[in-house]
Amino acid sequence: MSEAPVGAAAPSRRARGRGSDSAATRQLIIDVAAREFSERGYAATSLSDIVAGTGMTKGALYWHFASKESVAVAVVRQMFDTWPALLGGVLSAHDDALDALVAVTYVAGEQFAQDPVTRASKRLMSELPATAMAQLPQPYVGWQQALTKLIADGQERGQINAAVDAASVAQVIVGSFFGMQQVSQELSARRDLPGRLDGFWALVLPQLRPAPPA
Repeated sequence: MSEAPVGAAAPSRRARGRGSDSAATRQLIIDVAAREFSERGYAATSLSDIVAGTGMTKGALYWHFASKESVAVAVVRQMFDTWPALLGGVLSAHDDALDALVAVTYVAGEQFAQDPVTRASKRLMSELPATAMAQLPQPYVGWQQALTKLIADGQERGQINAAVDAASVAQVIVGSFFGMQQVSQELSARRDLPGRLDGFWALVLPQLRPAPPA
């Protein structure tokens, strides 16, 4: 359930302070909330825990967010918002589509291992109520679409085996990656994720390399 102030309605939204200061305060709340949600989970984290971590008053937090649920949604939404830039950065660093396809899984793996917002978001997506999840993009679909396009473009340039189905390969990669990161989290706090990716690509890469000229 979403938390509300005890004995008082949440203060109404109104313009106050400089926009840059407001954005920085909002980001501080998200960063602290991500740490708390990642460590405690959604149900066990209270707004008081988040407020204590920010050093601000509960009223200040309510100026930015109406409830614990709205804070959690903002955390997960920020994760979704980071993915296009992450993918774009990988693509710009690699001329070969197959190299980019492999690299993006390692970059995403590092994001899951190192970024508090990403770690918290993965946990929240399995714990948030349906009302919160309805406010967020559908998981995995964006990744599948982006990788399908990357594979298809690579096929057109002769960098990826033209005989494979781009959408099917993207589904396999996305499903395998998210499964591996979850198993890795359970067994080693994602420390062994790079090794798991090494094993995955050792199996899959031979199927994706362009066929040699006849």
